[in-house]
Amino acid sequence: MVRLLPQTIFYGWYIVAIAIVVQFIFGGTQVYVAGAFLKPMTEDLGWSRESFSAVQTVSTVVTGIAGLFIGGLVDRRGPRVLMLIGGLIAGAALCAISQVQEVWQFYLLRGVAQTVGAAMMGNLVVNVTVAKWFVVRRGMAISLASLGISLGGVLTAPLASMFIESHGWRPTWVILGVMVWTLILPCAFLIGATPEQRGLHPDGLSPEEAQAYSAERKRASSATEIHWTRAEAIRTPTIWMVICAYGLGNIGLGALFLHMIPFLSDVGFDRSTAAWLFGLQAWSSLMSKPAWGWLMDRVHARYLSAGAFALTGAGMVMMSPAAATGSIWLVGAVLLMYGFGIGGAVPLQETVWASYFGRLHLGDVRSVGMPFTIVFGAGGPLFAGILFDRTGSYTLAFTCFAAVQLLGVVLLLLARAPRHPSTLAPTPVEDPTPPVV
Repeated sequence: MVRLLPQTIFYGWYIVAIAIVVQFIFGGTQVYVAGAFLKPMTEDLGWSRESFSAVQTVSTVVTGIAGLFIGGLVDRRGPRVLMLIGGLIAGAALCAISQVQEVWQFYLLRGVAQTVGAAMMGNLVVNVTVAKWFVVRRGMAISLASLGISLGGVLTAPLASMFIESHGWRPTWVILGVMVWTLILPCAFLIGATPEQRGLHPDGLSPEEAQAYSAERKRASSATEIHWTRAEAIRTPTIWMVICAYGLGNIGLGALFLHMIPFLSDVGFDRSTAAWLFGLQAWSSLMSKPAWGWLMDRVHARYLSAGAFALTGAGMVMMSPAAATGSIWLVGAVLLMYGFGIGGAVPLQETVWASYFGRLHLGDVRSVGMPFTIVFGAGGPLFAGILFDRTGSYTLAFTCFAAVQLLGVVLLLLARAPRHPSTLAPTPVEDPTPPVV
């Protein structure tokens, strides 16, 4: 049997620990916390929910544009400088949000400045880096790294709600900015781009051990993994199906993160209870990570992704009927199911990309999907805000999001791993020279 861990701790697991911290900051400040500020800021400043929600659309557009450049920079320059600059920008932007008076100022600081900083230090950067350190245990490593995003949901939104209640929303933004500086900057100095730069091999396995593992388990290892360039990848139908599948699956994700606390408070739960219930899905996502990681090392990630999308889609459909009953237990059960599906969404996506296209040019290949992130994700939060302002309810928005989740499931099941041109048998060519008789 091939050992999967060396006797000393492989440095890649320290990279995973760094990724947990970074994604905690990214998920907490960029994804989960906005819902805690929606009602306090709109009520204080006289903004509509549509106006507040539009900042998520601006943020998605900026993320897509920034990702076009960041993916390639991770491949060529490594993550350290990106994380340093991104942490400084994001922290400063968060502190500055505490002084906004006009909605355009919020769009500029939250939608542009903080988003650029978050993109430079966030999940694209650290997930590509983790994927470069692991092949054999990639599913488990990326799944554990994504614990940080769930921790961001578990801790950041409830704590932000508590600070807003006691100190107001303006000081709370400053606290978040200082937290970014305190945690991100040290992590930037500790992260490493690839195992080869430290004289190591992926997974801590020698080439011989990696080759033996690949033969023993009939799975890819660092010795057998095929590396696609961006030019090669974009000529396959698989990459476009993967982009569309995850794009469709993520349309409602940002919208629900932004609108869930207001939705729950609208149907009768007080703000603290709404924040606590919202945290349930994050707890479920957090606790599901080891299970998803274990499954990813044994079942193809695209099948698991389809299952995760089905769970989140079912949660969206059931959300409004459960809330209408007024039962905290029923709402909690739906959010736990939804959170379990979310727990697999990010690590499964990253594992599919890396397993299909290899780790050498992964940042470049991943960046292909960024413009489509704009198309698919930018409208979700704004769409939910507009429907609420027009109908006074989120039910129609949740139903629409569930429908596109189902389409994402179908595309994932159709997206088979592509065959690299180097592995295809050459086409026989007839000898033009006539035989000598």
